[in-house]
Amino acid sequence: MIIFLENIKFTIIHKTNKRIKRISLGMQNENEIIVRTPLGVKSHHLRELVTDNQKWILNSLKKIKPRDKFDFIYGGQLPFLGEEYGSKLIIDESMVNPKFVLKDEIFYIYYSQKRKSYDDFVAGLAKFYQQMAVKIINPIFDKWSAKTNLYPSKITYKKTKTIWGSCSHLNNISINYMILQFPMKSIEYVVLHELCHITEKNHSKRFWNLVSFYMSDYKTDSKALKNRIF
Repeated sequence: MIIFLENIKFTIIHKTNKRIKRISLGMQNENEIIVRTPLGVKSHHLRELVTDNQKWILNSLKKIKPRDKFDFIYGGQLPFLGEEYGSKLIIDESMVNPKFVLKDEIFYIYYSQKRKSYDDFVAGLAKFYQQMAVKIINPIFDKWSAKTNLYPSKITYKKTKTIWGSCSHLNNISINYMILQFPMKSIEYVVLHELCHITEKNHSKRFWNLVSFYMSDYKTDSKALKNRIF
């Protein structure tokens, strides 16, 4: 059952059984209202109950814990290049998927009411990172390749769950584009790390000596990368 409160769309989920003795309201996430009732309560009573408790429901939105380190829906901070930026939601029914635009230190998020689930917003932010990766990280490869005389055969960007980068035996380098949530220095470390694998395919002492030769303080950036956001 759908209901709108101050132009915010909610789904009413009705839970009832013979063991429930009194009516109660609860919220599990940003757009679901859980109504527990004894047997026999009609649907139109649910709407009246939710409407009568509108103020409590809207206030409860601010207390719901986000599903991640940031919350797209209620003005949470979004990370990019080591900074945190506020967000502003803009309804645009012409959008097939949520679109993220960073302008004037604000993430403007354009979305359609038809595609507004948390996963839709996550996919939209991932696409933003992916599009920015080539523009931002390719020049970093140019910089460090010139310094080290190490050149990858191919560079690709994709999202992975456990690593920030990899280098194949053919010297094809892949970078996790979610690295763009970190400062430029950390990104440079990942690029240098993978370039050094062109000559040293494992994490031997020679490998780390090579990394240290070009970036003596690499351990600081390596440690920072363990604090991933998602």
